Amino acid sequence: MSSAPEFDPLSPAMLANPYPIYAELQEKHPVFWHEKMGAWVVTRYEDCRDILMDSELFIRDPRRVSEQSTEASASLQSIDVAKQSELRRLLIGSVHAQDLEQIGRSVRASIDRIFEGVASRPSFDWVFEVAAPLAGTITAELMGVKEPDPRVFKAIAESMARKFDEDLGGDDAETARQIQENFEAFGAIIDGWLGSADTHGTIATLRDRAAEMGVPRPVIKNMAGLLFSGSYTTLFGTYGNVAFRLMERPDVLDQLRDPGLLSTGTDEFVRFDGPTWATGRVATRATEIRDVTIKQGDPVFVAVAAANRDPAQFPRSQELVLDRTPNKHLGFGWGPHSCVGSLFAHLALRELVHALHDAPAPLRMTGTPVPLPVATVRSFLSLPVTFQA
Repeated sequence: MSSAPEFDPLSPAMLANPYPIYAELQEKHPVFWHEKMGAWVVTRYEDCRDILMDSELFIRDPRRVSEQSTEASASLQSIDVAKQSELRRLLIGSVHAQDLEQIGRSVRASIDRIFEGVASRPSFDWVFEVAAPLAGTITAELMGVKEPDPRVFKAIAESMARKFDEDLGGDDAETARQIQENFEAFGAIIDGWLGSADTHGTIATLRDRAAEMGVPRPVIKNMAGLLFSGSYTTLFGTYGNVAFRLMERPDVLDQLRDPGLLSTGTDEFVRFDGPTWATGRVATRATEIRDVTIKQGDPVFVAVAAANRDPAQFPRSQELVLDRTPNKHLGFGWGPHSCVGSLFAHLALRELVHALHDAPAPLRMTGTPVPLPVATVRSFLSLPVTFQA
């Protein structure tokens, strides 16, 4: 069994900058068993991509992603293949049917309103006052639900991220209790969405069509939770990461004035320092990855952040290359579980960049950023900034 016992995904070094550590693991331990997590860690792009693509061999771990459901086993894999395919097409079609231009205008209006409110302040928290409400606005548009209280969704998103780290033993009893309470509150929110006559868009489509197909209610509820997680958590993390990188590299913000670089550039941000550091899967049968045997039922920790910096796939992998094409990064997942909200992430970043270009002064940090101490999501607990000189 290949092992790398010194790997600690929650260490200060990893939280600050995991990429040098992941680069070493890719070279020396591309597949290894992590005793504390009780999971295989996979770091190379090709292996991570293949795991994410094969949804029959590697399924989402129901113990970790279905907590918002009343049945831990309720997931897309618990229904037959034909219904799985139809539901995926249904969700993707519903997302693509959205009026992106109108949503873009709504997002830009929200950004401008927020920026106007904080423009004269000597310091404000980008995470709470910008990232959280904007992620909530876009997610509400995507899902067709009432725009949430940013404090509530921020707490739920952080609890989702922390849930993946339970096996690392990083949380005390009080934190664990708060996480559980947030999951229960989220379950109640989803019940409200599914039961409300005011719900429209993607959630209404999922609720009504899935019910017609005979899909069990817990599965519908679970899918609604996963859709929320894929949209809100992605957007929340991306807004913080991009702001942080643009303050580090103001020259990049200036380069993004070129419309030809904006689309490829926003995609490159997600590859270079995206919100998803890792995700979990479980092997449904015995298989091998690089001559390492993965047994049936073994959890797998798919190190997306490592894969997205793999030099075998990305030339100049440690550089931010704004015109990188092709750019088949895994920041939005891959295959059947790819992030159906990726269109909205690109839209969100485009409007943010435009708003920063139009801001009266450059954004700059006023204090030390505090990362969210989790292994699977790249985000911040706080990011103190100002538009004041």
